[in-house]
Amino acid sequence: MKITQSAKEKTKIKILQSAVDLIIEKGFDNASLREMAKNAGVSNPTIYNYFPSKEKLLYAYIEQKHKESIASIQEIEDFHTYTLREQLQTLIETELELYLEDREFIIQIADMVFHASGLKMGKLYETNALFIDTVDEMLSIAIEAEEIAKPPFREHIAKLFWDYYIMVVAYWVKDDSEMFENTTQFIDHSLGLADAVLHSDILSKASDLGMFFFKTHMLNSLQKFASKKDSFNLIKRKLGDVLHG
Repeated sequence: MKITQSAKEKTKIKILQSAVDLIIEKGFDNASLREMAKNAGVSNPTIYNYFPSKEKLLYAYIEQKHKESIASIQEIEDFHTYTLREQLQTLIETELELYLEDREFIIQIADMVFHASGLKMGKLYETNALFIDTVDEMLSIAIEAEEIAKPPFREHIAKLFWDYYIMVVAYWVKDDSEMFENTTQFIDHSLGLADAVLHSDILSKASDLGMFFFKTHMLNSLQKFASKKDSFNLIKRKLGDVLHG
């Protein structure tokens, strides 16, 4: 009998949660895929079919939380009336709320990413497509509604926000304040700064300054280098003529 996509998704989520529980209990290094399969009530071939390695499982967990957080904010009836800053803040806070029950697991992931060689940051970035697409859509709507002007390097803003999100998570796993109040304040102040920048012409002025330096100094230096290279090539040709003349 053919397994439906819905059934596959349920099995995947069941494996992920069982794996998280086991890793919290035993630690990433000591938890095996076979034990995770047993905890999830699936066969060894099944878990290897979904996740060929424990690393793949970790990346899938992060992608799954992105899906859940985006599905959650889409259920907010008046979300479309939120300002860009409110939408971005809601997205991040929703993600952290989903991470809360698995915080010990997230701490282990963060430790492996930032302090050990177990996980590669580049691989972590491969999990961010849905997150970046969502932020990019928020930006597009804000620009179309003229809430903000189109910023320079528009195509990179959503990716920069992903970097910011990673920084927030790194801060959160170290936050021992009551109800993570310090993280809340950090998000509020940092997004307030980003919001102020997006609503000003600072980025445009910074872009203009960068282009000025590039045009007046970098290009000039390149032209001088090219001129010296041409002179050097001319000397080489003349020397070759003398040697072979």
